[in-house]
Amino acid sequence: MRLWVTLVLSGSLAIVGCGENGSTDPRSSCLTDGAGGAGGVNPSSPFLVDIVWDPLGWCRQGSRNSYNIVVLADDPDTPLLDLIFDVNVPSCSRSAHVGNVFVFSCPNDGPATGVACAEDPEGNTSSRATFTFQACQPGSCEQTPDACDMLALDP
Repeated sequence: MRLWVTLVLSGSLAIVGCGENGSTDPRSSCLTDGAGGAGGVNPSSPFLVDIVWDPLGWCRQGSRNSYNIVVLADDPDTPLLDLIFDVNVPSCSRSAHVGNVFVFSCPNDGPATGVACAEDPEGNTSSRATFTFQACQPGSCEQTPDACDMLALDP
């Protein structure tokens, strides 16, 4: 099922392209201004519940490859479609972003570590969650909790 969802999301990225403004620039300041703690600053803040990563197509250690990274969140007072997501993986380059789905191109020369967050329209931000994924290996924070930090896996 997860593979099917990833394939559908990959197809929508190919059709839609980059972010709403046509760029791959972050739409939110939550990566720099994110709240502390797994539940955010206040009870109205969104909280991240999982991060899923999946290599796209053929993948080989030491060769560049694209990855889907999907951020899942919840918010007590905001519809999920209204949340703004942001992800940064410093060793990789972002090539596309639609909603909570990001595509990064990574060198596959070792594990990659990234940071993710969510923001609601009122400016409430989640905590910044860090995650680490292995080259060419699909996974998620739910499957591998020790690969992630600051995530509300059991809110």
